[in-house]
Amino acid sequence: MHTKDVMLGNESIGNLIVKLSAPAIVGLLVQALYNLVDTIFVGRGLGEQSMLAIAGISVAFPVQIIMMAIALGVGIGGSSIISRALGKKDIIKAERTVANMVTLVVTVSVAFTVLGLVFLDPMLKIFGASDIVLPFASEYTKYIVIGTTFFTFSAAMSNAIRAEGNTKFAMAIMLVSSITNIILDPLFIFQFGMGVKGAAIATVISQVVGCVMVVYYYASSMSRVDLIVSYMRPETGIMSETISIGMSEFVFNVVESALFLLFNQSLLIYGEDVAIAVFGIVIKVFMLTLMPIIGIKQGIQPIVGYNYGANEFARVKKTISISNYIVTAMCIVSTVIVFLIPEQIMRVFSNDPQLIDMGITALKISFLMMPFIGYQVVTTALLQSLGKSKESLIVTLSRQIIFLPPLVIILPWFFGLNGIWISFPISDFLACVVAVLITKKEIAMMKH
Repeated sequence: MHTKDVMLGNESIGNLIVKLSAPAIVGLLVQALYNLVDTIFVGRGLGEQSMLAIAGISVAFPVQIIMMAIALGVGIGGSSIISRALGKKDIIKAERTVANMVTLVVTVSVAFTVLGLVFLDPMLKIFGASDIVLPFASEYTKYIVIGTTFFTFSAAMSNAIRAEGNTKFAMAIMLVSSITNIILDPLFIFQFGMGVKGAAIATVISQVVGCVMVVYYYASSMSRVDLIVSYMRPETGIMSETISIGMSEFVFNVVESALFLLFNQSLLIYGEDVAIAVFGIVIKVFMLTLMPIIGIKQGIQPIVGYNYGANEFARVKKTISISNYIVTAMCIVSTVIVFLIPEQIMRVFSNDPQLIDMGITALKISFLMMPFIGYQVVTTALLQSLGKSKESLIVTLSRQIIFLPPLVIILPWFFGLNGIWISFPISDFLACVVAVLITKKEIAMMKH
């Protein structure tokens, strides 16, 4: 029996969660930091134009979310199949899945790159770029779109690597690429005087580094699941299952991107360009605090998938129970920190008084229901690992489609700009209620 099988099937759940989640948390935190770094360096390096540059990067963020949607849709869908196949000792299916993941992610990414470059400016205007912000947004986004295939390939295949239990190498991919970006950002922005274009180019180079590491992993003897070229021929069954399982994650991110259209248009009405800049910062801070939670999610997915495939349902239930306690504690800590030092957080990005004042209020309101978000993330991890695509999609859509958009439209009528910020905690709480109900149902259905 392979050592990874012994670990996933026999080691204590608490130790497994720590062992598999810790590398993911470290890698994701560094990755979140390098997303922050673009905003921080641009905000600090362009003087009077810094607020407009931050707004430009904020407008570009929905495009990056679509890229993430492609990577996670393929990555999580494929990794669910891989972990369950390994639980059933079906190495051939795992290898065919890895190869089809490569075919799928490259094909979709190339198509997105072509469309993104052709419709770049109209797309950015739709996402809320005013005439004065558009040049900054366009200059940054053009290079980010060119790097789509590099980013999606490395991110998707990192999930495949993690699915076979090698979380340390998956962490290393994120770590090395993130550090590369952090080093190159100030060099390109300040030393070469390239501004927002330099930040984008630095990001793309770091993503190329991640791709090289993925290729090295499969070309060496490190992987227990070989990447076989002949298996890259599309298989309808594997691709459809990958898409089906990853659909909730894909939809979550695509809808998140679409919501930026609604948010940014509302922000322009109630707060103008400075509100869009604030929103971009709030989202980046929120993503930073969410990364440890996503790390737990990524860590428990191979545990849940493997043990479900091996019919070890008691271990699945214990994994979900322990994870919920951990993520709730993490969310509470994040909320406390934000409420204690909101001004200091905003000053990391800018010294603009208007931006800071607006940002303090936005941060406090947006984080009110952060403690309820962890449960939603664990529920999604459970459903995706079990291959329950329909139920996972329901959890995703409850927040992104059912609750959040109506609140963003209605609440500003009564509370102005603050109504936009208030919509986040309310939708987070309501989505958590849906997640609790679905989790209880799925757990009850498992055999004892």
